[in-house]
Amino acid sequence: MLSPPPTYANHVSVDELLKRIFTDPDPVPYEMTADFDGDLTIAGRGGQKLGARAAGSFREWRAVQGGPKRRSVNITRLDLPLLLQPFSANLKKLIQERIEREEGTLEILTEYDMFQISETPGGRIILGGIRTDIVTDVLRRYGRAAELKDVGTRRAIARWLYQPGQREIIDRPGGPYLVTVVTDEEGRLHSLIAQYDWGPVETKIEWGPAAGRTAWREVKMDSSTELARYGRVIGTIVLRFSNHCFDCRR
Repeated sequence: MLSPPPTYANHVSVDELLKRIFTDPDPVPYEMTADFDGDLTIAGRGGQKLGARAAGSFREWRAVQGGPKRRSVNITRLDLPLLLQPFSANLKKLIQERIEREEGTLEILTEYDMFQISETPGGRIILGGIRTDIVTDVLRRYGRAAELKDVGTRRAIARWLYQPGQREIIDRPGGPYLVTVVTDEEGRLHSLIAQYDWGPVETKIEWGPAAGRTAWREVKMDSSTELARYGRVIGTIVLRFSNHCFDCRR
């Protein structure tokens, strides 16, 4: 059932990568502002696709040394088709929450047994993860309850369960049962796919130089929400950032 984990050239352990994802190595106070424009594509009833345009300002900051990173979004323009205009406030809130809470989505990784899948030629590192309660259930099912706290065993089981042929074992309702993360040695998040029993939800982030630093250049996010009197809609938000400015007021 299990095989030895592969070795990789970057020599950065999974534990160290996770630490870098969660912890900024230089947590100094700062403020960054930027403009954004973007597109919102929504699939509604019967798969009908509707498009919208958004624009506004973005702020990211850390108030104190070692404190958490925060983000806020101010949408100054939201152009909606006639059918969606009654839901303008709901859709603004959807965009704002997806961006402002993006840092918080990483917290779900603490609920998974993570392991390294591979590396890419561009220096990115792909991690996989299976929800910890699922790994625990499988260990008990196979009579290995004595190894519940063994990190190596748990990661080996998670790697085995991650294989496509095992999806029937782990596919279950509720929160995402499987995650795939693309990061780099610095711990920057490039992609996060959370797999639910009804389908995947993905976030993709493109980084680039901005005012002498590295910052978001484009963010693409899947989203799902319930609109009163309309029903559930599945959407994709794509935001492009420009005019970055660090530690300056406009």
